[in-house]
Amino acid sequence: MSRRILLKFGGNALSDKEDMNRFAQDVHTISESSFTPVIVHGGGPEISAEMEKRGMKALKVAGLRVTDLKALQVAEEVLKLLNSDIVQVFQKAGCSIQGMSAEGIIIATKKPPVLSDGSEVDLGYVGDVASVNSQKLESVLLSSKIPVIYPICTDSSGVKLNVNADTVASGVAKAAGASEMVLVTDVPGILNDGKRIPSLTLAEVDKLIDSKVITGGMLPKVEACRTALLNGVDTVYMLNGKEPHSLARRLLDGEDCGTSITVE
Repeated sequence: MSRRILLKFGGNALSDKEDMNRFAQDVHTISESSFTPVIVHGGGPEISAEMEKRGMKALKVAGLRVTDLKALQVAEEVLKLLNSDIVQVFQKAGCSIQGMSAEGIIIATKKPPVLSDGSEVDLGYVGDVASVNSQKLESVLLSSKIPVIYPICTDSSGVKLNVNADTVASGVAKAAGASEMVLVTDVPGILNDGKRIPSLTLAEVDKLIDSKVITGGMLPKVEACRTALLNGVDTVYMLNGKEPHSLARRLLDGEDCGTSITVE
């Protein structure tokens, strides 16, 4: 029986065309085997580059982008274009794909201010996942297409919000009823003193956060892992997208690569 799996990747992980092509091949391979993939992608580096090109300052706090209305418009433009390019790569690899935003799947709420150096910072048009609606996603899956989703969401009033792609991934995993989630990164997994940690429980993750081993942009990733696990996902894997065929090696061959995270 086919197992639904949520795959999330960002610009840093698959910025090289060869990495992206290999990943698409792996997705085709696992979809022909025992998995039904659902894909979420980000585009942080591309958004930052476009903002800088337009003379806008790209600012992040606690790993999250401060997003005013202009930055939101740039994010949506860049993510739409990326989504279209990604769809073409997957189609060339033989996948039946449908590109889409997270609107209608994720209902978001504006994220409250976050603490930075002892003061609160309003992130602007940045959201958190409030609820999920599986109907739109199910219609795509029932048509035997692989959804490729970018993380622009709306709140209950239809206001668009930029939501961290890792956070969206955990929400979409819940909507899809995924048994596993894979975060494709540009590092070998979660590291401690430069060494890969093969497996972790959530309690061990908390210790690494407390000891400042996990910081910065890795924080939203591990929080997304936590949310996914508490919402029914059995295992989350962090894999290096620059390692050839790491996805197929982990899922189909059971190779010990990356970091696996479980509740206990």
